[in-house]
Amino acid sequence: MKLTDHPTAEPDEVWVLSLDSFDMPADDVIKELEALTWLRGAEYPAMSHISSRQGITNWGASSSFMEFVLEMSSNGMGGVATVVVSEAVKALYSKLRERSQGDHWGDVVSEETAIAVAKQRIANQYSVEGDSLTLSRSETDAANRSFHFAFSHPDGRSFGAEVGILKDAPTCMRIWRQVAPE
Repeated sequence: MKLTDHPTAEPDEVWVLSLDSFDMPADDVIKELEALTWLRGAEYPAMSHISSRQGITNWGASSSFMEFVLEMSSNGMGGVATVVVSEAVKALYSKLRERSQGDHWGDVVSEETAIAVAKQRIANQYSVEGDSLTLSRSETDAANRSFHFAFSHPDGRSFGAEVGILKDAPTCMRIWRQVAPE
């Protein structure tokens, strides 16, 4: 899920969930994502775009994938609405995780591995070099088996990441950017 000021703009916040052996029809996932676009009390859904793609790979051992992307405009969302959307995304991700087969919370990986995953996700999403990101803050949430990082970039922007653990491997659950004040 990508929250943007406008669908053509770079996202302010990105939520990512990777699952193995997912057992839920694609149409059901799309309906769940579509429901996120209806903010509480809104007459119309937020400006959004939902896309999905799937593929099958045969290279020794066969595997397949499905990817769903919801791009939603945060234009005009106040602080309360943003919190409501964040809570709705967390609830949906929890529901999707429960529908996956075999995925479980594993042991916490090292902070270095979590930092590498965060930098890679930020680099992919925001077209910056991962090596150019400098760690400025790091927190560990042992109860939720997650890390929270803040990074600075030479151009003045700052980025953040929340990395959680699924199936003994790190998956970046949320990244965000903050544009430097002018």
